[in-house]
Order: sequence, then structure tokens, then C-alpha cells
Amino acid sequence: MKIGIITFHWATNYGAVLQAYALQTYLINCGHDVEIINYKPKSYDFNWMIFLRHPKALVSFGKRMKVRKQEKLLSLFRGEKLKLTKRYYILNEIEQVSFDYDLIISGSDQILNPFFTINGEGKPTSSYYLSFTKNTKQRIGYAVSFGCVDYPESAKQYAKQWINNFDKIGVRESTGLKILKSLGYKNEGIIVPDPTILVGKELFEKVTIETPKEASDYLCVYMLRRKIRVKGENIVYIDGNNKPLTMEQWLGYIKNAKAFITNSYHGVIMALFFHVPFVVDIEQKTGIGMNDRFVTLLQKLDLLERIFKGDSGTLMEIMRKPIHWEEVDVLLKQYSDIGRTFLKREAFV
Repeated sequence: MKIGIITFHWATNYGAVLQAYALQTYLINCGHDVEIINYKPKSYDFNWMIFLRHPKALVSFGKRMKVRKQEKLLSLFRGEKLKLTKRYYILNEIEQVSFDYDLIISGSDQILNPFFTINGEGKPTSSYYLSFTKNTKQRIGYAVSFGCVDYPESAKQYAKQWINNFDKIGVRESTGLKILKSLGYKNEGIIVPDPTILVGKELFEKVTIETPKEASDYLCVYMLRRKIRVKGENIVYIDGNNKPLTMEQWLGYIKNAKAFITNSYHGVIMALFFHVPFVVDIEQKTGIGMNDRFVTLLQKLDLLERIFKGDSGTLMEIMRKPIHWEEVDVLLKQYSDIGRTFLKREAFV
């Protein structure tokens, strides 16, 4: 079977790239011919003109340069590991692509988030709702995320028109089931694991993980969108405020840490795979709509106590709680099997 995947593989984010690689890897291992549809609107490319048109943007120049360096490093991984089609910039360009595939999968990641739904190409955009796939035999949403708990009305008016393009949908978070109903989805949704969990440790069979040279016996901190500072010695920060890392280096810092603090969903999954004690410092103000992804995952693994909520003990008190890794591995395998059954039963009959 020839399968096309459309997702946020282009995001400058380790997890976004890893989940795309994981789903591709799983499907190839199942014996399918797989490509990632290389769709990315032009507005998401780096553009020097922003500094000329908006001089105030110079305030964030240093941060933007680090993001650009990180993007260049991630592009190396994409180029080596992802089977990409040619680049497409707008929905109209990918409409003919559907004729090439027996199945198109949208997902995983926050592909159905309200912002992209309304502003994906500077206007409401239905690409990730598979509106271009009318002639494809099957259209599946796998581990899709809405990136929020309640879908705003401004985006809902568009999502309601497009949600039933999917023949089947598996969502990544439990709140996604509620959102599906609010959008009028005609079929039953199901919670399925992120592709990285779906494929499991096979993810690393063809990925070299680099061991850090400058640190040992360290606590690793990786935070997205905000900073935290942890008291103590031998703390290694690998967030966007520090030196950009390759995918292989990022994985290495997590794998070789004695402990890990993060608000990254895929960072947590890597810690689970590598048996690294971790704490999730969830969002308290902006971004709280993304917290359910941690609750959904860690509830299934009986690890809700790893979430720091500000009133549940200190980060270090939570870190000292033991994790029974053998039990976690069993539960991860059971969760993975849910995704495998969903894809086998719904997509490949």
C-alpha cells in the first residue's frame, strides 16, 4: 500500500520531527511504501525582511538566530531520515497528490490547532483536515491533537465543515474526544498513542545517539517557551536559550541524564524510553490547554505523580519518588498495541 503522511514535520521542534519519523518508520516496517507530503506554507520560512519591515523585531534577533541555527541542524535529520516529497506551499498545490496514494494519514502533533485552522496560509486552511484527498481510498487522522481543551468558536465554524473528511480519527488526548463531538464528527473517535510510543524503541535502531562529552551525573532541564532555574550543582540546560543541538545530541543529553525536568511532551516520552527519572513542570498560565497531553499519557502509565502543579511538593521531592520501570514498560507496550490495532483494523483491511 502506498501511504502519504501530512504533519508538522517542518516545525523547528525535536518532538515534531521525531513523531513524523516514528510514524514513517512504523508504516515502513509494516511493509508499506511511505512518503511524507512536504507541505509547509511559505509564511513559516525564515525571512530576513521581517527585521527591515519591523525594526522592533531586532529585540528578538538573538533568539531568532538560535532558532534558525536549530532549524538548520534539524533539517539535516529530516534530509537523512524522512522520505519527503517535493515542497508544497499551498493547499491547491497538493490536491493532485491524493491520486498517488491508497491512504493518507494526517498526524500526529497539533495539526488541528485553532491557530493553523484559521491562519495556516494567512487564511482558514483545511490542509490537515484532508480536504484535498477526495479521490483517496482512505483518510485517517492518527493521534491528532487540537492543542486546546475547548475549541474556540472562531475556529469551530471552519472545523465543523472539514472534520468529516476523515474516515477514522484517533486523537492523542482525552479532551480530543470531547472536541470531536463538539465539531459534529460522525464516527466514534478513539485515544491512540503518539507515533513515538507506537513504534517504541525501534525508533532508535537507525538513529545514532551522541553521548555528551562535557558533563556527567547531571540533571538535565529542557523547557519550551519559558525558563526555569533549578538550584544545585551540575545542571545542564538544553533549551532554546542555549547552544542549538542536533537531534542526536538532544537525545543524548536526555538519555545520559541522572534526572530530567521538562514541559516537553516528547521529552517525557524519551525519558520513559531511556528510564530517566523525570518531572513535568506543566503550564500554569499561558498554554494550559496543552497540559492534557501529559495527563492522558501519564494516567495510562500510572505516573500522574510526576506532574508538578505548584502545590504538589517541590520539583526535587517529586523527582525522588521511585519509578517502577518494568511496570512502565509493560503499560507502554499495552498503549502501543492500541495504536497498532487501530491502524491494522481501520487502515489496512
